[in-house]
Amino acid sequence: MMKIFIFSIFILFSFSACVPSEDVTKEECKKQGLSLKKEKVLNYRTGKYEIRALCK
Repeated sequence: MMKIFIFSIFILFSFSACVPSEDVTKEECKKQGLSLKKEKVLNYRTGKYEIRALCK
C-alpha cells in the first residue's frame, strides 16, 4: 500500500512540470540577451491554434 502511495505522489509531481508557468515577458528575454518571438502553434488536445511566446 505504501508503494502505491509513493508512486502516486511521484506521478503527481512529474506531471506538475507539464503545466505551463507564467508567460514570458519581453523584459525577461532582454535580461537573458535574447529576443521575444511569438509563434502560432497547434494545440493537439483542442485542435485550435494558440500564440506561444518564446525567448530565442
